[in-house]
Amino acid sequence: MTSHSSSALRRLIGVVLFGPAGLLLASVSAAEPETTASPAPSALVDKMREDVLRMSEFFDTTLPGTLSQYRVVMDFTPKFSDFRDNEYVRYPIELRYGLRPKWELIGGVTPFSPNPFNSGLDHRWGPGEVQFGVRHDAGRIPWLYDAVTLGLEARAPLGQPPVELNDHYIHLLPSVSASRQLPWPHTTFLTEFNYDRQLGGQLTNPPPGVLHRNVIQVEPGVLYKPGEFGGFFDYSFRHFSEDTGSHLGHEFKIGPIWDVPLARSAKWGLPGKWQVELAYRYSTEEGVGSSQGITARVHWRTTLREMLKQSAN
Repeated sequence: MTSHSSSALRRLIGVVLFGPAGLLLASVSAAEPETTASPAPSALVDKMREDVLRMSEFFDTTLPGTLSQYRVVMDFTPKFSDFRDNEYVRYPIELRYGLRPKWELIGGVTPFSPNPFNSGLDHRWGPGEVQFGVRHDAGRIPWLYDAVTLGLEARAPLGQPPVELNDHYIHLLPSVSASRQLPWPHTTFLTEFNYDRQLGGQLTNPPPGVLHRNVIQVEPGVLYKPGEFGGFFDYSFRHFSEDTGSHLGHEFKIGPIWDVPLARSAKWGLPGKWQVELAYRYSTEEGVGSSQGITARVHWRTTLREMLKQSAN
């Protein structure tokens, strides 16, 4: 990657690290008129896959839909909030493959490295967690949802990761994601139904004090995205079932999304599709307490072809 590309990448990461102020500055910069004509993105668009350009998720919300048949997409979503909150930094990498029409396979790994700004017991390297899954486009439910996707995913620890990354249980997660276009322009109502079933406690040997729990979650929300910039709000209702009893939890998230235009990322020399997400999050759990704060994330999606092309250059 050229020095110009590296500078652009640092600028994009800076938007995330410095939170709302950085995003505001980036928005102002995006709104300024260009002094020179932007390079025509048509050649790049021709090589990018439609599935790469389509927004498919933000934060912990997955939108309905699957990849087209035989297409392969890579998602990379570094957790920049780890620099502030944890002794390690996660680097989730996910590969998605369109197995056949309306069917998609998912595989991924979440390695982690020491946080250069924090120290402690989890200031270390490791492979983290592995995931495998399948998703199916189930069509629509008349009068209720325009699109519905069914999913089944398994997550398992690799080695001895930090408990916050993986609690050393195997997780089996069936899910349903659904959406409906609202009467207002560019506004989508989203709903996710998830069940997190913990398995394999004897096999994975969880550390002392780590509870065995199963979680039912219902997460309705609204996405407003008229163009390059958008925003969202969602609420999560959670039912925690543990060996000693059950209790409830709630979480609210609200924030903006910047869907970086291809012409701009191409001008910076950054391959693939980039998305910057920022949110205020408030979470509470009965008997545990509450927490709140600002969370930021950069989402990068590309194809293997784009990666190989960039490596060759």
